[in-house]
Amino acid sequence: MTKKSKDYNRNPNGSNQWETRSIEEIQKIINKHPKNWTKKDFRGEGKNNQNKILTRKETERSGLVFRIVGGVKQYQNGKLRCSMCGVFKDLEKFPNDKSTSNGKRSNCSECDVVRNETYRKSIKVK
Repeated sequence: MTKKSKDYNRNPNGSNQWETRSIEEIQKIINKHPKNWTKKDFRGEGKNNQNKILTRKETERSGLVFRIVGGVKQYQNGKLRCSMCGVFKDLEKFPNDKSTSNGKRSNCSECDVVRNETYRKSIKVK
């Protein structure tokens, strides 16, 4: 077999190519860092870290265990979390709101009263 004169493959042997890290190596890197780091922190896009440690493709691999996945649960055992006091309360404690997806406001009735009072006081001062 003769070699063509115009062979555009400049690296036919594949030497000096990147070696991919195994899942075990990536998991060791994840376990070395703080528990509150998310996938974005390992990519250098998060709030806790600005340096790139892992690539996006490495963080998206299946089988990796990150300690924190994302946001805080808003529902638990049929109860909704109030955004101001942070306590889980029954849905009856929340006022109705047509513009939200679940039809309820994010503040419970007691916190809503406090929020309205502080708003009224701030307007009177000005």
